Amino acid sequence: MSRRPDRVLLVVAGGIAAYKAPELVRALKAEGCDVQVIATPAALAFVTELALSTVSGRPVRTTLLDAAAEGSVGHIELADWPDTVLVAPATADLMARAAAGLASDLATCVLLATRAPIVWAPAMNTNMWRHPATQKNLATLAGYGGEFVGPDRGELACGWVGEGRMIDPPILAAAARSRAARARGGPWVGRRVLVSAGPTRSHIDPVRFIANASTGAMGFAIAEEAAKQGASVTLVAGPVDRATPPAVQRVDVTSAGDMLEAMEAELERAPVDLVAMVAAVGDLEIERPHTGKLEKQALIPSMAALGWRRAVDVLATLTGRKRGATKFLGFAAQTVEGVDEAAITAELVRLGLHKLAYKGADALFVNRVGVPGLGFASDTNAGILLVRRGQQHVERPSGPPTPKRALARWLLDQLGAEFFEEGAR
Repeated sequence: MSRRPDRVLLVVAGGIAAYKAPELVRALKAEGCDVQVIATPAALAFVTELALSTVSGRPVRTTLLDAAAEGSVGHIELADWPDTVLVAPATADLMARAAAGLASDLATCVLLATRAPIVWAPAMNTNMWRHPATQKNLATLAGYGGEFVGPDRGELACGWVGEGRMIDPPILAAAARSRAARARGGPWVGRRVLVSAGPTRSHIDPVRFIANASTGAMGFAIAEEAAKQGASVTLVAGPVDRATPPAVQRVDVTSAGDMLEAMEAELERAPVDLVAMVAAVGDLEIERPHTGKLEKQALIPSMAALGWRRAVDVLATLTGRKRGATKFLGFAAQTVEGVDEAAITAELVRLGLHKLAYKGADALFVNRVGVPGLGFASDTNAGILLVRRGQQHVERPSGPPTPKRALARWLLDQLGAEFFEEGAR
């Protein structure tokens, strides 16, 4: 059974950056969070209550002395509800009042009463940020266990250029979810995860190569999600043009041999709890690539003389050499013809079980490719997770095609429960 969504209480204070609050709520919702907004009266000068309630799907709380809510001590219910509290923008005024332990309005009352971790996203004029009083308040709030994301340096609403700009909403949303995961103590907190992603290349000459259609999207999504859930993540990436996910260590490689070497080095460096072999490693390599660019007319005649060989099977090699306590997850992209869903599923399972066995993996996600909405170069994917249990296995369909980030979250939920939670088999 999947865990419930992380609960984030978003406190919006009265700074110009409050206009980004609806975007921040959407980013939190995209992360799979339930969001409740508290807006200070000053915040509502920059963003409407209607906009915040529409994107969050919940009424916005604004006042402490709300007869309807306080009949059940509503501010304490709010304080007890979240897994984490995100204050964005965190103004100099609100941080000063929180540091002093004041509880003069709903926001400060909840900040004083909550036992959830608090993430602060400061936003203010550069001089206000640098003022000794603000820095003293930061130290006080940090001493209470608060964490800070930002501020960034850039052009501010007042015309200054310097520190004080609120960090962008997607980064704040990721930070809030990561902090909630650490507080929740889920199965990935403190785990070490090694992920491969993208294609590999085998060069014909300095400008031509053999590769495949992998974009790295699924592997990057798993690396990002594992980091958000509290894992220490290393991503070994083939040649793809993608930004490194926050809090993820990245190693770039080109060939299948490079990928094997990098992953073995990571396994030697420290114990790894999960290897997620998501990369689409090329099946063929060229033994004798040309050192200079081949002219077009010489390209086809030279192909036979290049010396083709089978590329190393990275996952099978790793499972044969580096077992220990490490769990291995493989991926298999398969083409299956037909339209009968039961027959397609049965064939995917058959092909997946064959690969699960000869790859020596503990689990394998098999998915169909060559159809819209699935596999390479698609924003969505779906398939079947096969998990080995001794001589048996279990099958867990992921359901209809879903965004790869959501699928990554589902996979980690399934694997965490299977391998690392108390009572795991």
